[in-house]
Amino acid sequence: MPDDLARTDSPLAEPVRRDSFPPERDRGAVQPVPTGHGTLYSSAGTEDDPGTATDLGRVIETVVSPFHCLYQDALYFHTQSRLAQSEGEAARLARAALLLYVSSAEALVRQAAVELGRPELRGLLADPSRPVPLAEAWRLLPAIVAEPGVPTRTFVPESAPWPQFAELLMLETSWVYPGPPSSRRAYYRSTRRDSDFEPLEPHHVPPALQRTVRTETLTFPRTGLPRDPYSLRPRHLDTARGILDAAIEALDRRMGGALCQSQRHRLEPVRVIYPTPNGSGG
Repeated sequence: MPDDLARTDSPLAEPVRRDSFPPERDRGAVQPVPTGHGTLYSSAGTEDDPGTATDLGRVIETVVSPFHCLYQDALYFHTQSRLAQSEGEAARLARAALLLYVSSAEALVRQAAVELGRPELRGLLADPSRPVPLAEAWRLLPAIVAEPGVPTRTFVPESAPWPQFAELLMLETSWVYPGPPSSRRAYYRSTRRDSDFEPLEPHHVPPALQRTVRTETLTFPRTGLPRDPYSLRPRHLDTARGILDAAIEALDRRMGGALCQSQRHRLEPVRVIYPTPNGSGG
């Protein structure tokens, strides 16, 4: 993974470690099985009883964190976009990564509302039949989690990272709610008659077009993220991920550390449910 993606200083980027299961004393020879949840183990029996658990195997139970799953998938596509062999492939992977980053942002607050919210209020953010816009959900979550009468930190929408986060969400919204054709114009430029066309950058707009093609029609003002989905590149993902990480950290501060305490939002606990600890199958 490139160094700029493997940011070990960010707790949001760290993989969740799971203890081996079952405990060593309960395992015979085992073969690791890679899965999306980490490395699981299948038993091959023991020397004293070669047939133990060979036929029926073992069953484990886990509690999935959609935030963790989607964020890790976004990181994967982010990395692959940097390794792409062409601009078109890089842009395609970048779009997938951005959608996954935003989806992880939605999963984070809906998941936290269920796990941490007061019973009488959690439905405001956790009920899919009455979806609250994502930006509003991020604003409301601390109040839904806080105990009655306990004030939360003031939300200042004009202070970073919230304006940048709002633009990130607006970009994704503009893809799924496209609007009229007049709002979807995109511009490309070639340096020579026989050269390929590349997305038009604001600093390359010819003077004769500056009244028509203004900077805000090409990019969002605070983040520089392109409005045209075909113009998205890996460097824009660096910006998007940085914004999301900063927003998560800011939301965690507003919640007094409850959101990310002990990596709560990323944990996917695993336990063996068959055979049971006493050796029976029931």
